[in-house]
Amino acid sequence: MKLEKIEGYFDCRKFKAGLSRNQREFNKYGERINFSVGFADEFLPSEIAEFANKSEKSGINYVNFKIFPKNCKFYLSNAKQIQCPEYQLIDGGKFLVNLSFNIKHGKGTEPNGCYVNAIQIIRRTDNIFDAVEDGDLNVFEEKDPFAEKDSFDEKLKNVKIDNEPEGDLPF
Repeated sequence: MKLEKIEGYFDCRKFKAGLSRNQREFNKYGERINFSVGFADEFLPSEIAEFANKSEKSGINYVNFKIFPKNCKFYLSNAKQIQCPEYQLIDGGKFLVNLSFNIKHGKGTEPNGCYVNAIQIIRRTDNIFDAVEDGDLNVFEEKDPFAEKDSFDEKLKNVKIDNEPEGDLPF
């Protein structure tokens, strides 16, 4: 099954009850990670509805897509295949992706849920700004204007002041 242009969050940390997500330790590289997607009731595909967990606060249905990096292919938006990104780079990040996955129905220790075969990462969406075409990317490269260590008094010493002639004011 495929889902295109959906937004979700990567969770690359080990679950431990009673700890907030930021306090949990990262999975070892290559271990299973999750990609959580929220669906409103009217947009939840019927094929995956049984795997959805409805949030009591928001009423959104969340589905965890399980990713095993050894069995999943990662692609960039230009369809170039890449290795699974480092977990620290994607953990907690919101991404727009295309997913290709299988649905498994199992009981007990058998696989059960949505297992991703391939994921195409289109872009990161937790940044509210888009790139500006003619923007200067190196604006701070030569000199950081906020890194000035001179005091205000020292800057005043270097300012040249023209002595205005005394007398009538120009206005």
